[in-house]
Amino acid sequence: MNFKTHVSRKNYQWVKWSRIALCSALVGIVVGLLTLMFKTLVEQYEHLLLHKAKDFQLFFIVFPFIGLALIYVLRQFVFNKKKNKGISEVLEAVQSKKKIPSYKVLSHFFNGFLTVVFGGTTGIEVSTVVATATLGDMASRKDVIFKKYRKEFIGAAIASGVTILFCSPLAGLFFSYETIRKQKTKVFWITHILSVAFATAILFLMNVHPLVDLSQYVHDWKYEALPFFIVLSMLSGVYGVYMTKVVTYSKKASFFEHRPLLQLLIGSIFLGSILYFLPELYGSGYHTIIQFTQKKSYILSIALLALILVIVKPFTTGLTLKLGGDGGVFAPSIFAGACLGLIVGMLTKMYFVPDVLVLNFVILGVALTVGATLHAPFTAIFLTFGIFNSYVLWLPLIALTFVSYFLSKGIFPYTVYTLSVRK
Repeated sequence: MNFKTHVSRKNYQWVKWSRIALCSALVGIVVGLLTLMFKTLVEQYEHLLLHKAKDFQLFFIVFPFIGLALIYVLRQFVFNKKKNKGISEVLEAVQSKKKIPSYKVLSHFFNGFLTVVFGGTTGIEVSTVVATATLGDMASRKDVIFKKYRKEFIGAAIASGVTILFCSPLAGLFFSYETIRKQKTKVFWITHILSVAFATAILFLMNVHPLVDLSQYVHDWKYEALPFFIVLSMLSGVYGVYMTKVVTYSKKASFFEHRPLLQLLIGSIFLGSILYFLPELYGSGYHTIIQFTQKKSYILSIALLALILVIVKPFTTGLTLKLGGDGGVFAPSIFAGACLGLIVGMLTKMYFVPDVLVLNFVILGVALTVGATLHAPFTAIFLTFGIFNSYVLWLPLIALTFVSYFLSKGIFPYTVYTLSVRK
């Protein structure tokens, strides 16, 4: 029997919107708390195991095998022998109208945790996006009224998760809008605004801090640096394509396909060997961004290190995903963007504008590279504001993020996620 027959026509709209509002609020609270717990847990254990590895460097080689082996066991005996496919899973579910299996919540939270804390060079952002999308899908099944608004609830849950990850409600809203599904319905705005509002309340109540608070260090920017900002935007646009193609190639590279355990052993040892020589790549790499932003002075060797990290990062990310690790190019884009900005900023300071602030380039590099890699410029802009808690660069950041975005999309119109679901 249709729901409308149970209430008068006069009350139907009130019941409908009140239920949607209540469910949206619950989604924001549940997703916000779960994401915050997940984020805190991963950060603590990643920090712990990284320091263990620095004290005994052979752990850099051992840890990736342990993490990826545990993921393999979970996949074989708990999660239906299916690899996680990242945001592509959400895009496929939205396009095909198929349900996202409920086990994907635990699958992505467990696998994301094991991937990052044991050194896999991805991040928890994609794990969070898929897990929260699953929660949104599950919420849409709880009431007959919600079924036609499934996409809105999926997007609202994702927006809440991203809000918590980057301390930025606008990053959450725009990520859902730009990446999952562009829509402007009343239900879209109500579900998203309410869920993000409650997630934001959790940020304030739990006193969550940004990744790197540069609000007291970045006070202005020099107009003489503008040409070099433009150079950085063009480099970021090209690099977005480079990351997309290298990660995609690395994920599809064929070696020991019919012997998965041997593939896991050899691949994880190779990944661990890279971490042995480049521990800056360990896990999400956010610890490296913090180190770079805390440097009192910069030398050429740091620029060389950053260049190596920029080149190698997509290979290690693709390899991690190839071996069954959970994640995507969200965190790698942030990491690579910071390194790319550091390189351009240091070269500018050393050879062209001596009094330029290198931190400005680091901030810009993140926004420009994320916008180019994800094809989500508004997400990149507000995500960067949330990460660094600095708004001084708002004008060049907004303008140049669109430059890198259009350049990247003009060269190659797909991202890692849309490439895997194109028909």
